[in-house]
Amino acid sequence: MDHVVRIDGDNGAAFAITVIEASGLTPELVHTILDIDLQTFAEGTFSAYTGAVFLQHGRVFLLRADEETIGTAVCMRSWADPREATLVAMGIRPGWRGQGLGQRFIAGVMQLLRSAELQRVSLMVGAGNKRAIRVYRDVGFVVDGEHQADPRGGESLLTMRATLR
Repeated sequence: MDHVVRIDGDNGAAFAITVIEASGLTPELVHTILDIDLQTFAEGTFSAYTGAVFLQHGRVFLLRADEETIGTAVCMRSWADPREATLVAMGIRPGWRGQGLGQRFIAGVMQLLRSAELQRVSLMVGAGNKRAIRVYRDVGFVVDGEHQADPRGGESLLTMRATLR
């Protein structure tokens, strides 16, 4: 059974916006996840191999406008602390960005993780991705460290964490 969090309230929105935890992976859903990922990042998050692992063993959350999937998030349980989830990837289709849905989506994901009795969630984000950092800060994430993503140089990554209350 899907777990649903309604995130649009009673504001008369044209679409019913919900966060749903996917209960099964179909080829169509995998295609949607990979498509949104490629629309979000300069380089895809998932290879054919890592995608299979993350999607089979992680938790997949969908941002839906009525019946259309407009965003995806994939989380894995942390090896270092089983009470913590790691947000591996999150993205929203380009036509839906800039409307505050990112904050509402991550807040809905956090609510579903909390209902699964997890206590914290962490993620890594490019230090130069100011828009994403602002979204994460607005829902309670704080910077917990900085790491060089590529030993040859380039952008560093920030580790951010939030407590699930």
